[in-house]
Amino acid sequence: MHFFIEIIEHILYLHIPYHRNMKTLLSWIANTNDFEAGKVLETGPTANYHKYFFKSDRHLLLSSAQGDDTRSELLVNYLKRTYPERTIELRYMGILDPIDHREIQGKINPFLIELREDQLDVFVSPGSPAMQVVWYLSHLSLNLKTTLYQMREAKHTKAKEKPELIKIAFEKSSLPVTAMYHQEEIQKNTGEDYFITPTIKKIYENAAKVAQVDGVTVLILGKSGTGKENLAKYIHKNSIRNEQAYVTVNCSAFSDSLLESRLFGYKKGAFTGADKDTQGLFELADKGTIFLDEIGDISPYMQQVLLRTLQEKEIMPLGGKAKRVNVRVIAATNQNLLKLCEEGTFRWDLYYRLSVVELDLPTLSERGKADIKGMIDHFLTQKKKELHRPKKLQLDKAALEILLNYSYPGNVRQLENIISRLYVFNEETVSADVLPKRLKQRPSDQPMKMEYIEKEHMIRVLKHFKGNKRQTALAIGWSINTLAAKMEKYGITPEG
Repeated sequence: MHFFIEIIEHILYLHIPYHRNMKTLLSWIANTNDFEAGKVLETGPTANYHKYFFKSDRHLLLSSAQGDDTRSELLVNYLKRTYPERTIELRYMGILDPIDHREIQGKINPFLIELREDQLDVFVSPGSPAMQVVWYLSHLSLNLKTTLYQMREAKHTKAKEKPELIKIAFEKSSLPVTAMYHQEEIQKNTGEDYFITPTIKKIYENAAKVAQVDGVTVLILGKSGTGKENLAKYIHKNSIRNEQAYVTVNCSAFSDSLLESRLFGYKKGAFTGADKDTQGLFELADKGTIFLDEIGDISPYMQQVLLRTLQEKEIMPLGGKAKRVNVRVIAATNQNLLKLCEEGTFRWDLYYRLSVVELDLPTLSERGKADIKGMIDHFLTQKKKELHRPKKLQLDKAALEILLNYSYPGNVRQLENIISRLYVFNEETVSADVLPKRLKQRPSDQPMKMEYIEKEHMIRVLKHFKGNKRQTALAIGWSINTLAAKMEKYGITPEG
């Protein structure tokens, strides 16, 4: 729940407009039950709600259509003629598949967040079953001021002459209901690229949540090789855009002019060598996702150009006219953007546009030996398949110990490359003597942070006492609870 509150707080910074403290009624247009023979059905759910129960400041009627839908306009005009004193607004939500709850929720959640200051009465009866489910999930997960109502038809009530409005009474949960609801589907979409160890499980859980909130930009932080692109792909594959394009570009690999033409495209004749119209990556990613890697390396000029694209949701091809695009942006960097902003080399306004949600990936050494051991086994299995080897390599005790104690400055990518190399030169068993020499040498540039020193000391003391936590706590001078808390923080097991 705190995760969604963080999203709301970031969006508050972006000054999204909203009406304060209004009592707003929300409901879908019932494409079948609100109409009969091409006309508005006066006993349909929407008309009946207005006839018997309307007490709101305004009614936002949601249409699943992309826009200019005749029946939607017909219903709104009927209500405005019948109740001229009431404020009734039509919002087109552009739902392509009315039974795809993930698509619906991706559109509904940002919409509800815009209305966060309103008292929201949600009439859940109209709409497809998937639309009704999304109302429940949004009510439970977003922590907004929502009250849900259902209508019971007149023929099912005691009075017989008018329907009955029923308030749906249940407590909001602090659990991430939306994420749990999608958990089974998300697991299907993980695949072998996303080996999720205990230390980064929470990061991927948060990524699963943000994947459901379409339109929110994501900034992924982490050193080179920590898995930033894998996390970006995970978000894309578990979002409503998963069947659309996923485009990636390394921003540090191009000069300004090349990066601008690469991102936004160009018209024929825009510059020497432009012999035909060429689409940019933003246009190729339309309706999908673009991953901007190494965003911290772009120049002040490109920062300004990218900021305009994010603000206006349109691109300007070189030598051409502005074009609207619908692209989700995920950016990543191994640099400290806050420090760059303080130094004046990165724009604060662009930083805030990119970092509506931040996900920070730890280095492999920060993740601890348990994670490293899990990653080693994962890559041993994966590389056996990729390299078509008949047997999975086995590491002897000494070789495993060396791999567990190495600092991995190149992080997960370096570990993966090491395992690939072992398959090239070994067939069944790997002993310590065949490992590269650099893995056996103690690095001279170990981190100097107190957290690193504390973690290494804990590992040594635990190993000395063979995993006995009580003796370890006494030796260090901590309580057993303090030791347990720090072991959890650093991902340390009793075995070290």
